[in-house]
Amino acid sequence: MTIVIKKVKKNQKRKILTATRQANGTVLIDYDPAHPIQVFFDTNVLLGLNPEGIQALKTLETKRGFTYRYSILNFVELGSHLGDHPSKTNKNPFRKYKVAFEKMASIFEPVPLPSPETVFMKAVGLDHYLGPKWEVKPEKWSSTLKIIADAQSLDELRKRNFNPEHYKKFRMEDGKWFLKFIEKAKDIGDLPDHSSHLDIKWEKFLWQFYNFLICRASSEKITFRDMGSDEQNRVIRFFSGPGGSMFLMHFVHLLKKILYDHKNEDANDFYDMLQLLTLRDENILFVTDDRPFHQYYGGANNHRVVSWEMFRKTASLD
Repeated sequence: MTIVIKKVKKNQKRKILTATRQANGTVLIDYDPAHPIQVFFDTNVLLGLNPEGIQALKTLETKRGFTYRYSILNFVELGSHLGDHPSKTNKNPFRKYKVAFEKMASIFEPVPLPSPETVFMKAVGLDHYLGPKWEVKPEKWSSTLKIIADAQSLDELRKRNFNPEHYKKFRMEDGKWFLKFIEKAKDIGDLPDHSSHLDIKWEKFLWQFYNFLICRASSEKITFRDMGSDEQNRVIRFFSGPGGSMFLMHFVHLLKKILYDHKNEDANDFYDMLQLLTLRDENILFVTDDRPFHQYYGGANNHRVVSWEMFRKTASLD
């Protein structure tokens, strides 16, 4: 399986990036060179990025003009582990996760992508309710990235007011909320089948989930229930467009795995889903080797997700 990257013809004026998945497993990426692709990566890709991979990224940057970005979720996931205790499988966790920050600082743009919460709230016209902790302040994030990349010890980071436990607690709280929704889905016991009984239950479930997303992104300033019908309809429509449809499709895919295949639920699945909201920007490509992202297909315009192995290999192609 490979990726074929093509530039649109000069008479085709458009900014939208497409990723067409073909029957033989090839992914055809079509983009406008006047609007270079922004690429962001799953956290596991950053952790496994070796010198060969770094060289591939530099080659693609030179040949294709790609721009590499990191996400707030990359930052939170990596930052939460900087204070981990050594174990048999990870004798120096600080070094392991700090190296990932070094890679981000040397390869990526210093300012992260907008947070998924910002993307969501702006798209539905509720950004005036956005909680301050979700706002990306360029100076803050770029300086903190440099501080972590340059740090020689965890004590040094703590003296610079960086607290890994803050991010770990943050992730744990999000995970608990998400797992509560998984339990509610398991109580329903099946996915919608266009029968009135199940559809009513799932409509209620989705409204509760929308309420959680709105409440979380607004830092509890507003709930889905408090909103007028026009605002509620904008939220519902968001999940049928770029970013939102992939988020919802991935959620349904996970629920199928849990309900039908008895896959163990994982609190980190919520952060995996959140990354997909960033695809609201139609010129962004997401790179991940996590299998669930490649087990369904949301169409060329929406499913702008490719594997790291395939993406890396394109550097050696003409």
